Amino acid sequence: MQKRVLIIENDRDIRDLVEMIISDEGFETLSMPEPKTLEQLVEFKPDIILIDEFVNSKPGHRLCLKIKRSDMLNNIPVIILSTASNIELIVKECEANDYLRKPFDVQEMIDTVTRALDNRPLII
Repeated sequence: MQKRVLIIENDRDIRDLVEMIISDEGFETLSMPEPKTLEQLVEFKPDIILIDEFVNSKPGHRLCLKIKRSDMLNNIPVIILSTASNIELIVKECEANDYLRKPFDVQEMIDTVTRALDNRPLII
């Protein structure tokens, strides 16, 4: 069964590029500029979520924190995509699993996603 990657990225060009890269690696993807509700995320049943740090002028780390505090989503690895110089602090504050600096290296993105999926605990 294909792993599902949810991509939340404000910039359409970057969102399309990330989706193409992830899809080419055999993952099923869903991308959006911003979810209206957390239920949208639950419905897709992602195995991992990639979130831009700036989602329609709002900090993406707020969405990350909502995900990590949601009983339905808190077990899903979250990777923050950002140009922010303080990305390490942002990741720690929102309890994300990892981050990728923009502009990102394609292989680094694939490796980061794969590593986060490999370290995910089994849900019983």
